Amino acid sequence: MNSNTPYWQSIMAVLAAVLALTVAPTTGSAQIITPDNAQAVTGMTYGEWSAVWWQYVLSKPVSDPNNPLLDPTGAGCKVAQPNSSSVFFLVGTAGTGAVTRDDCIVPAGKVLFFPLMNAFDVHVPGDGLDTPELVRQDLLALFGPITELHASIDGVPVGVDLFAFDACAGGDPACASAFSLTLPGNNLFVGSPAGIGRRGAPSLRAGIYAPAVAEGFYLMLAPLPPGAHTINFGGQGSFAESPFSQEITYNLVVKKQ
Repeated sequence: MNSNTPYWQSIMAVLAAVLALTVAPTTGSAQIITPDNAQAVTGMTYGEWSAVWWQYVLSKPVSDPNNPLLDPTGAGCKVAQPNSSSVFFLVGTAGTGAVTRDDCIVPAGKVLFFPLMNAFDVHVPGDGLDTPELVRQDLLALFGPITELHASIDGVPVGVDLFAFDACAGGDPACASAFSLTLPGNNLFVGSPAGIGRRGAPSLRAGIYAPAVAEGFYLMLAPLPPGAHTINFGGQGSFAESPFSQEITYNLVVKKQ
């Protein structure tokens, strides 16, 4: 362990130097990485990370206790994370809801990325939406308007315009590329057509689906110092003309591995 200490310190020193040049003003103990700076810090844009986020949260069946969107405590928050990445995902719920997760442990040195409000849509064989542009049009007809967004770190509200932290993937030149989704059996949309985003859409069997597109508002935080932290985020709006809201709290611990 001691032999690795200088290496670990040098890596953290380099990361700190990069962050000092690219992050926005601090919010309490947190530094915000803006959409303009995300690629310089993490190697990908907010939009690109949003696609990976969807692939992560939809990768587990509902029967898996570590399904990210259904995990009530956050105890499984490290399972299936992109471990080779510098980014660690936090999540909301499956649809409208509120949850407090008290058991999430985040490895030290990880950038945090999470949605305030977001949605996705995907082409299903036979639906006629076989291009990213058509799928995006369908999604935008359903998602919003979003009327409120909020986030706080360790009790300190994030004092920036969160509506400027939008990200998209697929269907528009201004967005990151469309992506594919690999869904397991017994996924969130088996027998629940409304979950996919389109009225009357068929439930989804296990398989690979594309093109998928995404739209939403996200926040990216530079690595938090080791110790206990509280992160709250969410928002209000509508989806498919029905009220939609998220109220998420993580009482997490950042821990050196």
